[in-house]
Amino acid sequence: MSRIDQFESVFLSASKPRFTHEDVSIVRVLVLTDLPQEEAASYGARVQDFLGGLGQHDTQAWEVVSGHRCASIGEMLALVREWTPDLVCAYRNLHSTAWQWPHSLSDHIEVLTQVTDVPVLLLPRPGQSSGWEDATGAPFTVMALTDHLAGDQRLVHYAVEFAGPGGRLLLAHVEHEAVFERYMRVISKLPRIPTEVARADIQAQLLKEPKDWAAEVEAGLSRSGVQLTVGSLVQMGQRLPTYRVLVEENRVDLLVMNTKDEGQLAMHGLSYQIAVELRAIPVLML
Repeated sequence: MSRIDQFESVFLSASKPRFTHEDVSIVRVLVLTDLPQEEAASYGARVQDFLGGLGQHDTQAWEVVSGHRCASIGEMLALVREWTPDLVCAYRNLHSTAWQWPHSLSDHIEVLTQVTDVPVLLLPRPGQSSGWEDATGAPFTVMALTDHLAGDQRLVHYAVEFAGPGGRLLLAHVEHEAVFERYMRVISKLPRIPTEVARADIQAQLLKEPKDWAAEVEAGLSRSGVQLTVGSLVQMGQRLPTYRVLVEENRVDLLVMNTKDEGQLAMHGLSYQIAVELRAIPVLML
């Protein structure tokens, strides 16, 4: 390796993103249901109790929509445009009988998360007992997860807001073991690169960056006086099974994750898998 390459490597390794805390203002909340009016009002009240920790703002407006008002996707999108919410709350298989087969989210939800820029809080279906409906607001244990954690400010801002003062923020990052091994097989065929050294160094760097980011988030929140416990869960593994175990072991109340990829119409692949399969836990989809 040339001296220039060595200098560049040291410089890039020392360059780290800095976290700056910003409050997230959630004042207007829209709750979408496919229920009759009275049942919709009851469900909306439960959602409002669950989100009691968001009531730190001067005013907060809630609109609970019964089924007949957004039966079609076009009606639903028109409501979102008209009401301009800061947060939309809904549940899996909205306006769909497919809830009997837990393999999708429904057309309404998939379009909602991709067409609008509004964060969507995806909740368990009415009648599905999972404990969320008994919660009465923050503090929560919130897990922010992504496959590119380092430097993701917006994800952390929302996770902090939902965790609430005194809550627990878990920053989770699982490096895809199968992808890593595929690249290592390629590297093993390159005689100029020592395979075992490359394995150790690359794995260490892949895990170091999200760990450093978690430490910077903790320091940044401390600088801003935010009373929150921050932990990092960074490891190699199979992503979906590993995230499932981490959620269960840490008794997570809410997941926060990104759902959009630039230049892609469909939902981010990992986010879709998690939203479909982890059905008993609320998921905030950004």
